[in-house]
Amino acid sequence: MHRKAFRGGQKGAVAIEFTAVFLLFFALIYGLISYSIPLLMLQSFNDAAAVGARAAVAVDPSEPGYEALAETRARDELLARLAWMPATWRANLEPCAGNGQYADYVGATSRIEVCVQYQYGDPAKAIIPVLRFPGIGAIPNLPQTLKASANLLL
Repeated sequence: MHRKAFRGGQKGAVAIEFTAVFLLFFALIYGLISYSIPLLMLQSFNDAAAVGARAAVAVDPSEPGYEALAETRARDELLARLAWMPATWRANLEPCAGNGQYADYVGATSRIEVCVQYQYGDPAKAIIPVLRFPGIGAIPNLPQTLKASANLLL
């Protein structure tokens, strides 16, 4: 009889252990998912900015309105490379500070800068919501802005 009473007391300990282990594994899986999507976006931004800058090189410098053509070509390539993203993500893309465009031709140095950013710190724009786990902290712990740029001398 003493044995049965002892077994009944262990059921609560198993539930507590399960809760602790479940929290750890859930945080691990959530972390994998919540970090992989923003990092994929950032790599896509880097690739798109680089491709946009390289596309501006293909514009003939003797064309009238060369600067505007180079900017347009770079912007179009950047946005084409980011077309894989869902429309709700693309709607929140922003050009970097400056002239309010994704591509900017700087005539003084004859270079083009292609830049794109996503305000990930804004809870309304966060793709994966930030969760706070006791003892672990915030997941994902990301910068406020996901930003990529490419500069190229023309």
